[in-house]
Amino acid sequence: MSWRTLLIQQKCHLSKKDEQLNCKREDGIVSVPIEDITIIILETPQATITSSLLAELQEQNVVLITCNSKHMPNGLLLPFLPHSRVSEVAFLQNQWSSPFKKRCWQKIVKAKIINQARSLEISGRKNVSTLRHMARRVDSGDPKNKEAQAARKYWSSLMGNGFVRGATDFANNALNYGYMVLRAVVARSLVSYGLLPCFGLHHDNNLNAFNLADDILEPFRPMVDQEVIKILKNFDGKDDDLSRDVRQELARLATLQVLINGEVQNMTNATDVTAYSLVNAIREKDPTLLKLPDFVI
Repeated sequence: MSWRTLLIQQKCHLSKKDEQLNCKREDGIVSVPIEDITIIILETPQATITSSLLAELQEQNVVLITCNSKHMPNGLLLPFLPHSRVSEVAFLQNQWSSPFKKRCWQKIVKAKIINQARSLEISGRKNVSTLRHMARRVDSGDPKNKEAQAARKYWSSLMGNGFVRGATDFANNALNYGYMVLRAVVARSLVSYGLLPCFGLHHDNNLNAFNLADDILEPFRPMVDQEVIKILKNFDGKDDDLSRDVRQELARLATLQVLINGEVQNMTNATDVTAYSLVNAIREKDPTLLKLPDFVI
């Protein structure tokens, strides 16, 4: 079972030898079993990688994330649908009904708002009860857009009234980095179970290859938010760019523990549980089978 996230930040050459990833640097060679790796985040433009290693990463279901000049994730390489029953699952996914998708989205939005309430509670913020009340009032398909209403309450309570989601400050940069790491983990799990990430339950942007990943990511986001809150406690306010140490902290999100289906799991295993449960829900046409994460209490 894979569990490691590798953050490549120095000039190096990456290659494969005897089922190991070899990282050759100026100070020597570091080797890691490929079967232990979940994600590789390639930050430095001074890294080279062999085609044989790239192929083996895909065989071992390892996600490779590339980054831009500001070290922010901008690309994602996923295995090419390794699941043995991908055609069956893809057919079922293509046949899912509008009521089924709406009820799944209702469950996702409820879980997200409940986790946002828990995030506020952990941080000692107000509006915990308000969000929990909103979660109980989410209807099939969320036609009244309780998700957006809850988000306004949530962000102003968690970050303060001056916070604007989508700005380019340190907090938003940290959130975006964390979300992209976790989005890759979610996409990996979906593909592992034969699901096509381009076909979403609610997200349906024709230019987005990861609509379903963005759907499933929603209830996991508040866990990322809590990690960013911890980071903000040590932020000196001098630079909006993320330091190496901060990026290293966020790269470890895949090992964060959550509660799902009555068990404590790391994020990687939890996204696998969610993906597997979605396949079951699609087969049985029963949205109640979808398993989503909670905070570990």
